[in-house]
Amino acid sequence: MKIGILTNEYPPHVYGGAGVHVEYLTRELARLDEGRHTVDVLCFGDQDEQRGPLRVRGVQPPLALPAHDPRHAKLFATFLQDLVMSGTLSRVDVVHCHTWYTHLAGCLVKYLQHVPLVLTTHSLEPHRPWKVEQLGTAYHASSWSARPTATPTASSRSPKR
Repeated sequence: MKIGILTNEYPPHVYGGAGVHVEYLTRELARLDEGRHTVDVLCFGDQDEQRGPLRVRGVQPPLALPAHDPRHAKLFATFLQDLVMSGTLSRVDVVHCHTWYTHLAGCLVKYLQHVPLVLTTHSLEPHRPWKVEQLGTAYHASSWSARPTATPTASSRSPKR
């Protein structure tokens, strides 16, 4: 089986629990079934290494997008890295992404390669002080969810029978 792992943090660039989680998870996945599975990790950074069935490659944003509000520059860079990840990850059987940072990339890989997506979510507390720095705005999980914005019109309702 070929497993794709998408993450912001990976050693040596680890600053929290997500990076530790991914480090241990990938190590154990690479050991499964006497190393018969390949684990391809794409992460934010400059890493480039291979240890047996475990391959780690860092991804940088290819350019800086203009941001009217400079607080949004990091968010735009994250989206660019996700696009690079989704185009870079070679054919996998399953994709596993960590945190909101790589969720877009995971969704794209899922649909482009027609593979299952596993999402591990970390630190969803909305009032952590670094959320504004990461996203350029206050974060509330419900604010990113899809909600209907209008009520159905007469033309969009099912015909009467």
